[in-house]
Amino acid sequence: MTVPYRDFYYPLNVFMHVLTLEEGGVEHLHYGLFERDGESISAAQERSTSLLLSRLPPPPARILEAGIGLGTTLARLVRLGYDAFGVTPDAQQIAMARARHGDALPVACVKFEEMNGSYDTIVFQESSQYIDSDELFAKAAELAPHVVVLDEFALGDEGVLHRLDAFLDAAARHGFDVAERVDLSAQAPPTIDYFIARLPRYRSALIDDLGLSSAQIDELIASGTSYAEAYRRGVYGYLLLQFRRR
Repeated sequence: MTVPYRDFYYPLNVFMHVLTLEEGGVEHLHYGLFERDGESISAAQERSTSLLLSRLPPPPARILEAGIGLGTTLARLVRLGYDAFGVTPDAQQIAMARARHGDALPVACVKFEEMNGSYDTIVFQESSQYIDSDELFAKAAELAPHVVVLDEFALGDEGVLHRLDAFLDAAARHGFDVAERVDLSAQAPPTIDYFIARLPRYRSALIDDLGLSSAQIDELIASGTSYAEAYRRGVYGYLLLQFRRR
């Protein structure tokens, strides 16, 4: 089987392959927000994106998407009439996004911290965790008065994610007030369970098509189980946050 995302960075290439084999394709790499048992992951992921879009000003507002994933949300913003632009430091992401959505997709291979310009809103959909919090809000203060974040955080001292309290403190230091805080921690973890349940089912295909070892798959199952437990224990949380510059 020819897999166009075989060399996409690990483990996202694994999640993409599982989704392709199970669902017939992959549009999003972010968490879904589940409301009931048995709900499809595509419906849950669409709910997440719709929630994010509902917090944006109306088109043709200037939107900067920091971290584009597969380019699905950025292409949607353009179709909706937004003056949208996306950035990522990952050339593979850009190549795949343009292969899916066309060479005219407005995106640049650059770190968010290196951006300049003026925007109405900056969107971080599971991308804020890869940027130092102080650097994120220092740059955001130069670029836009409004920031929307949909991401996961450490709720205490445990874990490798950004600590929520430190993230909020960084926002305040750079002149941003919290305009909205929605706890979605109960709705996101079924996404982890989705993959834990399917990794064993597709073990052979993951080995044959992506060149993984069986040990790597076992490690992903174990790390996913530990991650889901961190959510259940309240160590990690998933939140929608809106910030407005003072």
